[in-house]
Amino acid sequence: MNTRTAACAALLALTAALTACSSSNDAEGDPAACKAAMTKQFADAVKAGNEATPDDRPDACNGIDDKTVQKYATEIMQKQIEDATKDGLKDLETMQP
Repeated sequence: MNTRTAACAALLALTAALTACSSSNDAEGDPAACKAAMTKQFADAVKAGNEATPDDRPDACNGIDDKTVQKYATEIMQKQIEDATKDGLKDLETMQP
């Protein structure tokens, strides 16, 4: 599967989670659990590739403010891009002329 296609599909799925209405902010959420759930959701979307569908905000993010969720999404996407870039460079280094 084309990495760019999978990454785009995953980004769309994660973006949908960001735009979903958050649950009540009265309860205090667990930031670590939220980020872990978002990371899993992103990984699942990458695996699904073109078949990825937008998901709602993970339940673990209930009580976490939108700004924090957006920060986590940015961090998750940056890590994915960095990892894909490193993998691509390794592939180029091992190519025979």
